Amino acid sequence: MKRFLRLVAELKTWGCLSFTGAVCVNAFIDTIWGDGVMECVTVYQMLALCGIITVLQYVFFSGQVVKRMGYAARMGLFCVPTFAVCAAFAWVFGWFPMENGGAWGLFMVIFFVVFVVFCAVFEIYFRIMGKRYDDALGRSRERGRGASGK
Repeated sequence: MKRFLRLVAELKTWGCLSFTGAVCVNAFIDTIWGDGVMECVTVYQMLALCGIITVLQYVFFSGQVVKRMGYAARMGLFCVPTFAVCAAFAWVFGWFPMENGGAWGLFMVIFFVVFVVFCAVFEIYFRIMGKRYDDALGRSRERGRGASGK
């Protein structure tokens, strides 16, 4: 049960971060090319999309499913289904004119720029959290040595 609750907390954090980023990106794009108003249905689409992407993050980055793979390979493999899911959402929900090749090209550019930025943000976040845990572990070990007299 403890492991399950830890998993839920981890997925919730990943999901919240990606949902916030997706909504911000969508709001920015809609401000530039749309009317600047995000519809509720778009928010629900972003929520569903980020839910799927969060599951993909778990598969590729938790170490529970994909094991013994370098970070760059994980990123490359993670990018493929993530792009496929985003493209499917764009097509199903008509995010832009489907017959317009230029719109698809712009979609791909935006996807890859946002993908790189999101990956960088997650990398920074996990490095900061890792450093905090390492520092806390170091303080705990120091207290342990002081108490034992070594």
